[in-house]
Amino acid sequence: MYMIVEEGGYRMEKKVPEAACEIIGVFSYDEMREAAAQWGISLLLLEEARKFGFAKYDSFENFDCISLEMQNYHNIPISHGSVVIYLEKGKACFFTSRKERVLKILRENAESLGEKISWNRLLYLFFEAQTKEEEIAFDAMEKQILHLEQSLITSERRNYVNEIIHLRKNLMMMKRYYEQFLNVLDVMMENENGIFDGKTLRSFKMLSRRTERSYQNILNLREYVTQVRESYEAEVDISLNTTMKIFTVVTTIFLPLTLIAGWYGMNFQMPEYGWKHGYVMVIVLSILFILLGIAFFKKKKWF
Repeated sequence: MYMIVEEGGYRMEKKVPEAACEIIGVFSYDEMREAAAQWGISLLLLEEARKFGFAKYDSFENFDCISLEMQNYHNIPISHGSVVIYLEKGKACFFTSRKERVLKILRENAESLGEKISWNRLLYLFFEAQTKEEEIAFDAMEKQILHLEQSLITSERRNYVNEIIHLRKNLMMMKRYYEQFLNVLDVMMENENGIFDGKTLRSFKMLSRRTERSYQNILNLREYVTQVRESYEAEVDISLNTTMKIFTVVTTIFLPLTLIAGWYGMNFQMPEYGWKHGYVMVIVLSILFILLGIAFFKKKKWF
């Protein structure tokens, strides 16, 4: 499918007219071999471009090749699919795993531009759309982190480990994505092959600045999660110390009873054995030791 960009508008064609000067072609990966042969694009180059992380920009003589993962901000680990973009001046070929999504983005941007439509502007808006919904992810993660922190303050008993790991994983993926996306924008602004005009380069520069701020926001959120994790670990340590203190107090209170049991459990003849009040004396002595132990620890405010 081809989008023919003309003065004051655009039209969609299944075959590209010979007279068209500014073209955007959109193909699925299944159509890549045929389209590459038609446009004289190296199939090996396109196949290599598909083997990337999140974003990559390669500049060659007279053309550029961009690999990009379309980030899903509603579900970070699962993307909207990948796209490889072959660029020459006035010509762009999109090869993607999600053809309908790419066409939808391009059409929506073309409709929003109206008569001010241009090939350069459409390409810029496509890249801008890749970070357009980032606030959804940022707001959701900020609320989740605040909820975790609030739960810690109110001593709500929960296992936070899975939530913290999930947050850190999502933030790590977003960090890697934005690092590579910023690299793409940096190389794009160099414009070695003169593909973009001056106005579009200025727009890419502004997009780079916004992306840099978003990247810094991700780093701040990672630091925030780290602080919450450390608070959780401190809370666990305090809880463990409290438990150990209780066990220590209980053991100390009953330690004299252990001594009495050991003492009168020896196989020796003791005078107390023949005393008619010996049993009662041991009971009273045991209760006395327990009460003294409790009073001592209460005075020290150990429980």
